[in-house]
Amino acid sequence: MAVFSKFIKAPRTISNYLTSNMWGIDEAFPPYGGLISALSTLALCIASYYMMKWISGDVTVPIRDVSKTHNWKDVKITAKSWYCSICEELLINGIGVYCDCCGVCSDPFCIKKANQRLPCKVITSKSEIQLHHWVKGNLPLGATCDVCHEECAVEPGLVDFQCCWCNRAVHEYCLSKLSEDCDFGPFRDMIVPPWCVQVARRKSSIHRHMLLRGVKHPGWKNWRPLIVVANRKSGNNDGALILSEFRRFLNPAQVLDLAERPPAAALQWSILMAPERVTLLAAGGDGTVAWILTTAYKLDLEPDPAVAIFPLGTGNDLSRVLGWGKGSSSDFDLHSILTKVQNAKRSRIDRWRIEILPYRHLSNLGIRMPAKSLYMYNYLSIGVDAQVALDFHKARGSRFYVFGNRIFNKMLYLCFGTQQVVTADCRNLEKRLELFLDGKLVVLPELESVVVLNIPSWGAGVDLWGSIPDSPSQSYNDGVLEVLGIYSSFHIAQLQVGLSKPHRIGQAKNVEIHLKAKAPVQVDGEPWEQPPAQLKISLVGHATILVNQL
Repeated sequence: MAVFSKFIKAPRTISNYLTSNMWGIDEAFPPYGGLISALSTLALCIASYYMMKWISGDVTVPIRDVSKTHNWKDVKITAKSWYCSICEELLINGIGVYCDCCGVCSDPFCIKKANQRLPCKVITSKSEIQLHHWVKGNLPLGATCDVCHEECAVEPGLVDFQCCWCNRAVHEYCLSKLSEDCDFGPFRDMIVPPWCVQVARRKSSIHRHMLLRGVKHPGWKNWRPLIVVANRKSGNNDGALILSEFRRFLNPAQVLDLAERPPAAALQWSILMAPERVTLLAAGGDGTVAWILTTAYKLDLEPDPAVAIFPLGTGNDLSRVLGWGKGSSSDFDLHSILTKVQNAKRSRIDRWRIEILPYRHLSNLGIRMPAKSLYMYNYLSIGVDAQVALDFHKARGSRFYVFGNRIFNKMLYLCFGTQQVVTADCRNLEKRLELFLDGKLVVLPELESVVVLNIPSWGAGVDLWGSIPDSPSQSYNDGVLEVLGIYSSFHIAQLQVGLSKPHRIGQAKNVEIHLKAKAPVQVDGEPWEQPPAQLKISLVGHATILVNQL
């Protein structure tokens, strides 16, 4: 009761006149007046909240149900019109939902009927013949009929059809001219057909689960199934859009959300099939890609599946090097992405182990803190750039971080970088550490950062090693690391625009850093504050990646 009183104290103070005083509840019911007034105030606040949401047009339909058959998502206001697949009425202001697996659309009042009447795209089946799964209306802009090659959905309303497997569009009067059997379209070799997915069903009174038990080969000559993994919260929630788009083109079982399942769930496909057949598309930043590559190594997959990249976020250094671009917008072309994955070339990238051996002991027991191992594919840095990344990481995790977009993130980076120009938290970094290249101690000048590179990209696209004249060649699969120094945060800004060069320290096959004082560290874009420790970097093999050729 005390906790509840604290909860309603503020709103009751604000709306005191609108509840107890106005209605005279306290005087009419002395023993219970306070409680009734509090409940009235709470009801008023809730009503006001939903009224404001209704006025602003941001309506969330309560659709989660254990018996649902569609994967509903809120309709977004776009250039095309949306029509309910049940009542065929136009969805005013985009208030409604659509299934991101099959394309069925519904207004808030027809959801139950849509679940009952309209089947969704199946994940598994016993029949080895897949018929077209036609969904009426709501075709994408510019869709053309596969029979007469004229534009579809020219007239307003719920007209014409599209198959949610091969994504062919067809006029209603041309429908009879197409074969009933579906060939899965131009990206058939990436799709796992329903008859190949073997599941074990587990039912309970609360949830219904389908567990992947096996995957059969469909008998297609060049079959290389694509498994898409992304975190729906990545890239300022662009990950959710990517997951939805790929569910429409692939078997929904091939699309996995890292917010619900770890990378090991995606790699289970490699265990159930020959790993060399599977292609993983990792949608995310450098940290997500490294997480997947490391998980494949820890599962001891031989050979490990090839990984392509759909870049999200702001850095994406590995994506830039492998030709997948610096970032993706919300209006991406999925056909183009799938075509690039189909034509990508397999390559290898060095996998480096970073052993961290802390100096610190537990109290007076003389027990050293446990060692840990990390794996690196891009770069490791100690100093000012890691401090800026750490400050940004903390800001992004704050409850006040509400402006989630790429431009705002770059502005935050600029602010934290400018702050380091003034505070210089990593000044005289050379006094906090000792650097050994292939066992030889290196004398360092006055620096604020040390960078250990495996790829020719750092800080969102800067080629540090290549910017220095007469530098030896650099490669991400030669078993050699490049080590450089950065003088200050202002020096970073100069490097970003090509007005300066970094300090070249050297190349080595083994790098060891003795950190004598606490300092910020980042590995592949994941920052933390490291207490005094030894950091040993050594080669442990290679990972398989795909290089974009288009």
